[in-house]
Amino acid sequence: MKCELCIDLNLDIIDVYYVGGALQLNKRFEGYLLISDMDGTLIGNDRKISENNVKAIKKFQEYGGKFGVATGRTVESAKRYIDKLPVDIPVILYNGAKIYDFDKETVLFEIPLEEKVKELVKEIKKYDNTLGIEIYSNENTYIYSPCRFSKRFKNRNYDVYFDIPETLWEQKWTKVLIVGEKDQMDYLEENFENIFEKINLIRSGENFLEILPEKTSKGSAIKKLCKIIDMDMSNIIAVGDEMNDYEMIKEAGYGFCVSNGNKKLVNMCSNICAPNDEHAIENVVEWAIENI
Repeated sequence: MKCELCIDLNLDIIDVYYVGGALQLNKRFEGYLLISDMDGTLIGNDRKISENNVKAIKKFQEYGGKFGVATGRTVESAKRYIDKLPVDIPVILYNGAKIYDFDKETVLFEIPLEEKVKELVKEIKKYDNTLGIEIYSNENTYIYSPCRFSKRFKNRNYDVYFDIPETLWEQKWTKVLIVGEKDQMDYLEENFENIFEKINLIRSGENFLEILPEKTSKGSAIKKLCKIIDMDMSNIIAVGDEMNDYEMIKEAGYGFCVSNGNKKLVNMCSNICAPNDEHAIENVVEWAIENI
């Protein structure tokens, strides 16, 4: 038979105990952080976050844990989901190039792209003008070279600029996104260094390649975040689906790839959880309850 607190939180009786006559919840995850990628992991193919995932996150927090997000999205793009989540730490954005505190609306860490990237994007456009090229600067999105995937911005509630101002080339850039068909991305990912030069290039989706600042990744950003919130990397539970999540999964004490993830990443990971359309985060929380 369960106590009322156990029923409310869907817990077993062993998860609570009495202290001075008061019923207390076992804080087994105090000092632990669950951090998730968004697209293809936390977010379902219907572009929604399941109620199962949200309940599981809250359950993890009731046990004393913290929850955060590491994504390639911008502040505005991530915000519409962050507002619906019980996120209680700063968020990693732009695949590690920015750490942002949504509660205080403050940038805690940011690193710009190297200046040489500005000339590189011109070379990429000359190389293949069918590729989409997007420049992210000062929380604005500029479509330097449009493609069929550019239409995904049509129903977004933030501005996207198709007219490139001359001043853009003088501003600091956060990242560049190369967009195209899967076979184009496969070829570029494999041959980019031979065609152009060595650069911090990551695969963030079937149709996306991103140029990030040197030595920047979700993994490096998690290390910075852990220093900010005084957390041990060995107590990080990280979940992702693409190669841009690899460093994060590798550096975490417990790293998971969703079963619907990039096949290369799936083969590189020892812990595989449910796919994004079957409440992946709930699955990871259940695993943590049973194994940590």
